[in-house]
Amino acid sequence: MKNKIRVAELFAGVGGFRLGLEGWQGRSALSGYTKKLGNNGFEVVWSNQWEPSTKSQDASKVYEQRFGNEHHSNNDIATVAANHIPDHDMLVGGFPCQDYSVARTLSQSGGLQGKKGVLWWEIHRILKDKMAAGNPVSYVFLENVDRLLKSPVKKRGRDFAIILASLADLGYAVEWRVINAAEYGLPQRRRRTFILAFFKDTAIYKQLDHKQGDWIAEGGSWPRLFR
Repeated sequence: MKNKIRVAELFAGVGGFRLGLEGWQGRSALSGYTKKLGNNGFEVVWSNQWEPSTKSQDASKVYEQRFGNEHHSNNDIATVAANHIPDHDMLVGGFPCQDYSVARTLSQSGGLQGKKGVLWWEIHRILKDKMAAGNPVSYVFLENVDRLLKSPVKKRGRDFAIILASLADLGYAVEWRVINAAEYGLPQRRRRTFILAFFKDTAIYKQLDHKQGDWIAEGGSWPRLFR
């Protein structure tokens, strides 16, 4: 790949998405960082990590120690204007999951209306503002707990439907799946929902529009974007 996909990493934590996309010190995450990655095709051009419930921003400090503080933001994402974020091809993030998590009962979960669940709308705002400025984000790659699919308790599935519909309204085709880490060699049952969306002017979107049956049979967009 001659031109790398420029990535903006939101809710970065200590850099999980970045390690998966860029590797670490030139080595592949899939190999346990033992094999050289080569041309990985991704470059993180901006990142943001801010934890509102604590004065000590430990995750952000770890991120900066690993990757440096250039192009890294430790500000509330709600206060960051989209035009202050470099133009990018892919937006990634594990938006806060406490309002969907199994750590609390489903009846106590706040979903998209919860204190942290509402941060989904910051992702939506950035995508919308970038599109309005003439620089739409081509790809969106998000992660959350599997409980997202049945939130909130009184209207199960509503929150996920809102996410899918709001992405579609912005011009994105959306593919999603639940992946269990235990099926990929990790010693724990960790089920996560991954969402991959691609904008209407991308080649992948145009292929999907004409070959939906073949698309599903061949594994969807994942191998096309991450091969």
